[in-house]
Amino acid sequence: MSCNGAKARRRKARRGVLTFEWILMVTLLVIGLIGGLAALRNVLLDQLYDLENAVEAMNFSGSGDAPDQAADGSTAANDSQTWWGSAQR
Repeated sequence: MSCNGAKARRRKARRGVLTFEWILMVTLLVIGLIGGLAALRNVLLDQLYDLENAVEAMNFSGSGDAPDQAADGSTAANDSQTWWGSAQR
């Protein structure tokens, strides 16, 4: 009977060690995931800020100066016509 009791105690001790190892591994994994997601968030926000600045730098309002020459090199014949309207025709 003492042999069965010793085996049972070793089995319980082994289960306890495995449980501790799993808890330690999952804890480290969660800490790593939190740090990785925080780093990913920072990189993503930096890229979005760069994209925002690039979009804001584009001037589609039409308030800029008209070019002196058309795309084909000829000078504009009608000054009353807007340069963006003439380019669409």
